[in-house]
Amino acid sequence: MCIALLASVALTATLAQAASTAIVDVDESSSELQLTPRLQIFEDLQGRLKLEDLLAKQSAWTEHHANALNLGFSKSTWWARVALRNVTGKTLVRILDSGTALEDFLDFYVVRKGDIIDQRVITGDRRPFNTRPVLTRVPSLQIQLAPGEQVDIYIRLATHDGLHETVNLILWQQPAYATHTQTETLAFGLYYGALLTVLLYNLFLYASTRQRAIGAYVAYVSAFLLWSFTFRGYSFQYLWPGSPVFNNQLLPIAAAACYCMFGIFVMEYLETSRNLPGWLHRTLLGSTWGNVLFITPALFNVYGMSFAASIPVGVTLMVASLTAGFMLIKRGSRPARYFMIAFTLLALGVMLYYAQLVGALPSNVITENFLQIGSALEVLLLAFGLADQMNTLKSDKLRAERKALAVQTVLNDELEALVQQRTAALEAASQRLADMAITDELTSAYNRRHFNTTFDAEMARHSRHRLPIAFCILDIDNFKLYNDTYGHQAGDTVLQQVSSAMRSRLRRSGDIFFRLGGEEFGILLSVEEPLGKAQPFVESLRDEIEAMGLLHEGNPYGVVTASFGLVLLTRDAEEIGGHDVYALADKLLYQAKHAGRNCVMVQSL
Repeated sequence: MCIALLASVALTATLAQAASTAIVDVDESSSELQLTPRLQIFEDLQGRLKLEDLLAKQSAWTEHHANALNLGFSKSTWWARVALRNVTGKTLVRILDSGTALEDFLDFYVVRKGDIIDQRVITGDRRPFNTRPVLTRVPSLQIQLAPGEQVDIYIRLATHDGLHETVNLILWQQPAYATHTQTETLAFGLYYGALLTVLLYNLFLYASTRQRAIGAYVAYVSAFLLWSFTFRGYSFQYLWPGSPVFNNQLLPIAAAACYCMFGIFVMEYLETSRNLPGWLHRTLLGSTWGNVLFITPALFNVYGMSFAASIPVGVTLMVASLTAGFMLIKRGSRPARYFMIAFTLLALGVMLYYAQLVGALPSNVITENFLQIGSALEVLLLAFGLADQMNTLKSDKLRAERKALAVQTVLNDELEALVQQRTAALEAASQRLADMAITDELTSAYNRRHFNTTFDAEMARHSRHRLPIAFCILDIDNFKLYNDTYGHQAGDTVLQQVSSAMRSRLRRSGDIFFRLGGEEFGILLSVEEPLGKAQPFVESLRDEIEAMGLLHEGNPYGVVTASFGLVLLTRDAEEIGGHDVYALADKLLYQAKHAGRNCVMVQSL
C-alpha cells in the first residue's frame, strides 16, 4: 500500500498532456495485448463528469506509459482511455480484462465513430456481482471489432472512500482468455486446496496435542485463507455475490485478523516471552493487538481508512518479527530458521507483486504469481517448522524420560542397597538384642535363662532319643576370699578370663558354656558313646584354669583353680529329670570342694 501511494504521487507529479487518443492495432498475431502502457488518463477532481462531458470538450489527457495503473489513495475520479483498431479484414471479438477484483466503481464505455456510446457497463466491487457482463472474479468486457473499425474504450475508476486498486488492462482473444481463466482457476484451486489441506491437518493435530503454537498457526492460516479468497474476488463471486458492502467490510477485517493471528503465532512459536528481551516481546504484543483496533472503520464501511491505519502497525509487526527471528537465529534456534526462511519467501512474493504493479518489473508468470507461491511455501515451511518443533520436543521428552528413568534406577538401586543395609543392620541389631537376652554381660557366656531353655531341651531329647549327655558344673575355688583380698573389680576380671579360656576350648557346635551365677559356670558337652572321653576333657579344662597362673594367695594352690562336678547320662540311664541331673552335678561339685578343691568328681548314670 505504501508503494502504491508513492507511485500515485509520482504519477501525478509527472503528468504530460496528450492531444489525441492512443491507438492500439489489433490483429490475430497475438493472443493478448497489454493495454495499460498505452493508456491515457484524466483526473476528475470533483468526480462529477460524465462521459458525454469528456466527449463534448477537449480535456487534458495524460500519457500513462506504466505497466500497471496504480492510483493509490485519491479522492478523485479517474478516467482512462485507449483506441483499438482492427487492422484485419474480418470481424474480431476480444475480451477486455480489467485485472482488478477490488476497484469500487469500474465503468466501461465503448465509443464508436467518435461520439456514439455503443456499450455501457456499470460494475465494480461496490456493485452486485451480476452487473458484470462476463461473470468472472475480475470485471471483463466483450468487444466486437468490424474489419478496419476503430473504437475508443473509456474506463471510469471511482472509489468509495479514497483507496483505488491497481488496474492492469489486457485485451485477450476469446480462446486465450478462456484458457487463461481456466488455468488461473486451476492454479488457485490447487493453491487454496494445499492451504486447506495443511489447515485441516494441523487442526486435527491441534485437537490431539492442544499445543498453543499449532492453534495459533491454524488461526493464522484460516485468516490468511479468508483474506486471500476475498482479496482475489472468489468470495464475492461464489459466497456472497449480492452483498458488496459486506465483501468490502470483510476484507480489512480478514487482513487485521491475519496480522493478529500471525503475531500470536510468532510469539507462541518462537516463545518470545521467554527467549527475547521484554521490550521486543511487548512490541510484538502491542503491534499484534493494535491491528484489531483498525477494523473499527471497516465496521462503518470505511474501507480505505482501515488499511491506511493498519500500515504503520503492520510494518511495526513485520519489523519486530524479523528482529526476533534474527536474534534467535544467532542463538542457534531451529524454529527461528524455519520462520525466517518462510517469512523471507512471503516477503519476496509481496515485493515482486508490488514491483510488477508499479512497473518496476515486467509483468510475467513469476511476478504475477509469486505472491501465491511465496505464501504457499511460507505456510508449508511453517508447518514443517511446527513438525520439527514437535519432534524436538518429543526427543527432549524422551531424553528427559530416559534421564529420569536412569536417575530413578540409580535411586532405586541406592534405595534397595540402603534398605538391604538397614535390614542387615536391623537383623544384626535384632541378633545382638537376642544375644544380649541370652548372654551374660560380664563374661560373654550364655546366661542362666538360656541355660534353663537349652538344658530342658537337651533332657527332652535324651528322653525321646536316648542320646548321651555330659553336664558339669564348675566353681572357682575360694572366690569370695579372692574378692576380699583383691577387690570385686579384680574378681570380675578373673571371671572374664576363666570364661574366655573355657569358651576357646569348647569348639564343637554342641559344646555350650553358661554362667549359672556368681563364680559358678555350667558346661553341656556334645558327646558320643563311649562317654569315657568326657572326663579327660573336663580334666583338661581344669588344668587350663590352673595353668593360667592367676595369682590367688588365699587359695592353697597359690593360683586360681576350679572344682568340677560332672554327670554322665548314658543311653541306658533310667528316666531322670533335668532338675535331678542338675542337683546331682551340684552335689558332685561340693564333693570336689570337700576333697580339697581343684579336682573333678564324676558320676555316670
